[in-house]
Amino acid sequence: MPTCFLGTSLYDACPPSCRHSFAKQDVDEDCIAKSKLEAFLQDKVTFKIGFSAFSQIPAKNLEKFLWTNKDNLELITYFLYIGEPTLVREIIETFSNHTLSYLFKIDFENYMNLRESIKREKSIKHMFDIRSFKYWTFVSYLRICDLIQYLVRYLKEPEYACQFLTILPSEVVSNLSKYTGLDFEEEKSLYTALGDSIYELPLQSPKIYDHMLQLFAEDPEVSIILSTMEELVRRQNLILETSAKLTSYISDHRIDKYFQYIFSELNGIEIGTAEEILNQLLEKKMITPPQKRMIIDFLETGKLEL
Repeated sequence: MPTCFLGTSLYDACPPSCRHSFAKQDVDEDCIAKSKLEAFLQDKVTFKIGFSAFSQIPAKNLEKFLWTNKDNLELITYFLYIGEPTLVREIIETFSNHTLSYLFKIDFENYMNLRESIKREKSIKHMFDIRSFKYWTFVSYLRICDLIQYLVRYLKEPEYACQFLTILPSEVVSNLSKYTGLDFEEEKSLYTALGDSIYELPLQSPKIYDHMLQLFAEDPEVSIILSTMEELVRRQNLILETSAKLTSYISDHRIDKYFQYIFSELNGIEIGTAEEILNQLLEKKMITPPQKRMIIDFLETGKLEL
């Protein structure tokens, strides 16, 4: 029975951290992880053996395996779906932009086919909220930015690249050209590919608003609508900045200290805006619903009832 260079047979799970330990060695001839993946597809080995092969196979071998046929592709995307975030990130970030773009386009097409059946689910705002595609959120923002550049500049497919804008941190979106290297026209094409969702972008990342006004200054249809959003964008910026400030403070202080701080920060802010800030703290589990009600009551009446 054939064995790998570590003496592991087809019917043994790959040793933990094998890929890390031998990453610098040329193990193509001796590594039988590919055979284990093929055997798993044929129901000849257990799930444990198949998943261990996925976890430990050298990156270049895994990428070749993925491209071989549709069954191989579906198996790898399944393992990416069920894998731990750290492992998935480690694996997927080794793939070339060519492979990543191919993977994403297939996922996006599957999402579009599913969209009709899930559009009533209020908890699903974009494709990355669906468990099957959530593994993309494990990838570092720098790797995502590199993929965005590849999709826009080399494949001329901004319609796929723009999907990632919803999962990038606000500070990255606000300085996108810095992180992606896209020029003026490329960046403009990326935002244009959002369609009507282009107007949601400055609400997600308010600091990009002034830059978008410059980008679309010669496009009356977009610039006119953007110009009407200034007050809304400034309000959203206040919500996001205050929420982040309070989150940081709450994490480092006792309840008696941070409640006083919340009151001082929200006092004088319009009550609807203050409530949205508190909703963000609630979503992050920084405060509880009763605590939110108590704070709102205090802001409305000026009296604190414990």
